[in-house]
Amino acid sequence: MATTDLHVDSSHAPGERIRLRERHAGVSPAAAGRAVLFIHGATYPGAMFDVPGTSWLAHAVADGYAAYALDVRGYGGSTRPAAMDGPPERAAPFARADAAIADIADCIATIRERAEVDTVDVVGWSWGTMTCGGYAATRPGTIGRLVLFAPVFRHRDPSRLQALVGRRGAGDPGALGAYRTVTMAQAAARWDADFDGDDPARWRAPGVLERWFDLMCADEPAEVVRAPNGVLLDLAEALDGRALYDAGAIDRPTLVVRGSTDATAVRADALGLYDALGGAHRQYAEIADGGHFLLLERRAPALFETVSRFLRGPLDDSDAGRL
Repeated sequence: MATTDLHVDSSHAPGERIRLRERHAGVSPAAAGRAVLFIHGATYPGAMFDVPGTSWLAHAVADGYAAYALDVRGYGGSTRPAAMDGPPERAAPFARADAAIADIADCIATIRERAEVDTVDVVGWSWGTMTCGGYAATRPGTIGRLVLFAPVFRHRDPSRLQALVGRRGAGDPGALGAYRTVTMAQAAARWDADFDGDDPARWRAPGVLERWFDLMCADEPAEVVRAPNGVLLDLAEALDGRALYDAGAIDRPTLVVRGSTDATAVRADALGLYDALGGAHRQYAEIADGGHFLLLERRAPALFETVSRFLRGPLDDSDAGRL
């Protein structure tokens, strides 16, 4: 299995580049005959989809795809602005959804050329459902099928909104600062919150947390992850009941899928997104005993297989419904 980290020039910001990981099984990505792009969430870069032992990219390659994962500018191995080298309070939040959509467009153009395909299947996770949803709503001709995994769409929740941006950020977005940092202890606490006090070992295999977080820090100068804060403003809009994109404009076959214990991508919001989609071919699925980080948990194989069935299966009128 060949793995290459490409660096795509940004058409939106000359001089900046987007890291795009490519994995395929043949002599070239074009040999697969189909391609899929994975879009990361609010905090962690595209390597999230390529953690050894639970790599969604590797699973997609085994399914016959040329598989890709990007880092939005400001994340991972993509261009980081100078503001990330100084104290976060010295600059305003950046890397909102519109910038991510521009990066998705540049990467899909590169994938179509390298894989020699007309359309690319797309899988978005968490905030990545906002960005790829926004892309799909405005550029339908380049997407084959769309998967919105652990989506955050529009679900008014004042308490979560307050916890997300705080009183200062709600009144003055610039007060949030340019970026935030996350330690492994903070990441573990965030992940374990979905388990409702249960032993994390029941949900997550030994060593996964450490292996994953080490990979997330591979492009960092210290053992913390730095993430742009523009996403907090996007999420704040969703938690105030305002969608960032028109789901009704998405006419591609779409799967909405979440883990049943996910406290971030709640069921009511995911079903609201499903109902708002414009296409006739749409499906909804839940994976039992899975949280927001389901792609790294013991139940990840069930998620991968559910998505694989949707991506490779035939479409007819009976497909419009729940799995």
